[in-house]
Amino acid sequence: MDESITVERVRHALVVGRLDADGAAVLLAANLPPKRDRTFVVVGTSALDAMKRIDPWVAADLADEARGDLCVVAPGFGSMGGNGALPPAKLLADRLGVEVTAPDGEPVALEDGSLFVPGQSSGWVSFRPDGRRTRIGARLPAPWWQDGLPDPAEHLVHVPAGLWLRQPDASPRADDRLLRQTPDPDRMYVVLGAPGEPPPAVESVVEVLRELPDESRDRAVLACYGFGGGELIREVAGELGAPVRVAHGVPSGDGLVQVDDEGAVRWRPFAVESVYRDDSPPVLDRWLAPGSLAMVEPGSYRLTEGWRVDVVPRGLVVRPDAVHLDETITAAEPGPTADVVFAAERAVPPEVIAAFDRLVRELPDAARENLRIVPVGDASTLADVEAADRIERVAERPAPSRVTSAPQLVAPPKGAVMVTPDGRILPVAPILATPARPTPKNDVRSRPADFPDIASALPPARPASSAPVQQQIQLPEVLQPNPAPPRPPASTWPATPTPQAAPVPQVVQAPHATRAAAQAQQAASAQPAMPGSAQHVPQVVQAPRAIQASAAHAPLWGHPRSAPAGGQPPWIGQLDTGPAPPAPAEAEPVWPTETQAAAEERKAEAAAQPEAVEDGAAQPEPGAVAETEPTNDQAAEPSRSIPATTSSRDFRTVASASAVPPPAPAAAKDAAPVGALPATVASTTKSTVEPVTKSITGLLPKRDLPTVQAVEVPEDARSTPEQRRAMRAALGSRYDVATRAVTRLLSERPGMRFASEDRAALLAELAVVRVFADDPTGEYDADFYVCLADGLRRLPTVRTVVVRGIPANTAVRPESVLRLPTPVVAAPATGTEPVGPAEALIWTTTGRRLDGLVDEPTAESEISHRGDVVLSGHTKLRVLAVESERILLAEDGTARDAALTRLRAAAAARADIANRPATSRWFGPLPAA
Repeated sequence: MDESITVERVRHALVVGRLDADGAAVLLAANLPPKRDRTFVVVGTSALDAMKRIDPWVAADLADEARGDLCVVAPGFGSMGGNGALPPAKLLADRLGVEVTAPDGEPVALEDGSLFVPGQSSGWVSFRPDGRRTRIGARLPAPWWQDGLPDPAEHLVHVPAGLWLRQPDASPRADDRLLRQTPDPDRMYVVLGAPGEPPPAVESVVEVLRELPDESRDRAVLACYGFGGGELIREVAGELGAPVRVAHGVPSGDGLVQVDDEGAVRWRPFAVESVYRDDSPPVLDRWLAPGSLAMVEPGSYRLTEGWRVDVVPRGLVVRPDAVHLDETITAAEPGPTADVVFAAERAVPPEVIAAFDRLVRELPDAARENLRIVPVGDASTLADVEAADRIERVAERPAPSRVTSAPQLVAPPKGAVMVTPDGRILPVAPILATPARPTPKNDVRSRPADFPDIASALPPARPASSAPVQQQIQLPEVLQPNPAPPRPPASTWPATPTPQAAPVPQVVQAPHATRAAAQAQQAASAQPAMPGSAQHVPQVVQAPRAIQASAAHAPLWGHPRSAPAGGQPPWIGQLDTGPAPPAPAEAEPVWPTETQAAAEERKAEAAAQPEAVEDGAAQPEPGAVAETEPTNDQAAEPSRSIPATTSSRDFRTVASASAVPPPAPAAAKDAAPVGALPATVASTTKSTVEPVTKSITGLLPKRDLPTVQAVEVPEDARSTPEQRRAMRAALGSRYDVATRAVTRLLSERPGMRFASEDRAALLAELAVVRVFADDPTGEYDADFYVCLADGLRRLPTVRTVVVRGIPANTAVRPESVLRLPTPVVAAPATGTEPVGPAEALIWTTTGRRLDGLVDEPTAESEISHRGDVVLSGHTKLRVLAVESERILLAEDGTARDAALTRLRAAAAARADIANRPATSRWFGPLPAA
């Protein structure tokens, strides 16, 4: 052995070589991450020959300094010799009796301290003393998605971020940045093509994706390198028959970036990822906030009052709230320029110009340098902006056929939202939107009055969730004061509708219902009836939020997009031409849980209470209804057309009136003038002004909503790949959020990862446990509970006392045995948070720990769930004692005296905790004995 070769420790690693000559090895060792189960050994150039021949002095020094298994960082240390000699790593494993991991090629150190082996080799391989050889992959440490990746080929190479697919005859790019980018622990990218060369074929992309394991294929992200790729991605989604996730850029050290034809980095897009389908526009799923604007809905930010900024793949869209641009403009493919599409036909208000200038100043430097402002409409309206020199007139106005066939997206889902670890705000429900029925291009109801030229080339506007109600509720075309002549039905409606047994009542939504109904009746008398149409279609005024039992296929003409372009649905002409049959008498509604005595009491109250009239005034005669038409001031008062509240009796009346309107009185038919309201309107308005009965639902008084029932699964049930795929599809974005926490847990506890043979099942089942830990009272299906049971078996157990809140009137007998049908979450008894009016203290020895799967609280006021424990389904609990406001239980089969001692000590420690309203997380009734 050369005496100058030494084995020295540098931070967490060992360096074999001469410290004065192998500076690169010393620097690499200093940047390697620590590993608890193995020691990194970095071999310098001066000691490479000695290591490959397993110098006995070097081996002895390694045995003295190393702890646990070894990972030798030396070129070709895990490769076979040129003359068929065994790999040096195997010889060293046999000599030291430990597992040795080494590269089958030239290792490259990345910025995050990880190591990557490029080329057509096996990457990193491990040799054990018993002779077993295990292929790890090209990346070390191995991300969760590395198992099961296809082998490198002529057109497919491994890169740190995932896979790189190109044309088979493409020239090598040994200096490309993709070979030096750090891997993403959460995402596996499939990079397509390269700058300046044609993209790969659709068949090649589909073949590579189908070779991936189910878990990796479902979460793979396609990234188009140097080209847009929208049509290619749609064809791939069509061939796979499943949605495809696409990144709007290529991975880099600072996130995704857009490059030009020569591969130079230009800017970082705001749209990060979208989900593509073959038959619908892409749906934005991840994005970056533009500047410091406030978000009004997913992917949309408030610029100023009445104006917003939308994040799109090509950049940003600045538009008024009432204007929605076509898919060909908003969903255009990104490129080397950061496009800002500005929808402005007339003069832009000065406050909008000022807000837009602030937005441009807050953009990142790269985005400002590559900024391109694309006006939709008159470009001269943007002459006053600070970046006027970046305005570029682009002929992107879509053709009429494109507008007609462009599907319309439903507004983003509302309700509960979640904040992901990377700062995204997502709804709890899956975010994938569904395409709505297209609207004909000549439908003038969706044309904004202030932007007539823009709207002529744009699809119908979709309702914005943050816009005022007055902007979303518009009257149908047939209810305007000067209606246009009826046009033939649009071809987009069904050709063979379901026959209607009776004329469909036309529903008009408030607050303009009173005036609109009068105008509609006047317009109906001035228009000739269509041949074969019904002779009478009653008008029914409906208050908001009233639940209608409307007939099948009844058009909701209160919505701006519901009425067809011709003014009447095509099925009107196919109704019976004879007189309308008399409406059946209104039947007395029957409540499912109402007893006979309660029904008689309700009828007596209804008969004793006089009919309410507005402000105590006398009810006008039918012929005088037209004189009570409200003025503009009256129409602004909700009480004139919308009742402030609705009682339980009135709810039944409104619902039945919406379904089958009663016949109008004879006096109203004979004497009502042209502008008078039908009697149905007057009677419905009069019957809905009584005060509401207090109710938790607002509709069904004194009746609780049904609780969600958990699904009990067999004790020995095991999840299948089909169940895991169905579960992933049902959870949607919640599954993606959960897998990030699981990935972090597996990196901290490698023993859990190596103990599982099926890595995909491990990740999916632990993700289900994470979702359940976040929302134990959620509504889940049987596939979820099967995966949950499997995931709980993978978690470590705990021996401790936990507590759950129970109802105050819980009655159990000592020594009785209770069986939990489904898993429940319990809080640690050492906590200080109340769980309910009464408590069940439980001594558990098989409960599963959740620490590492749940997030730490971000504020001091939040409750920590790190110590929560899950009691698995089929757990049997024996009642040991029943004390004041507490029941002491222990798992059946444990030592009674020892468990009772621990339970009473925990009860004494919780004696001073005040009883406050219970939380649904730790509260629930005990199962029957």
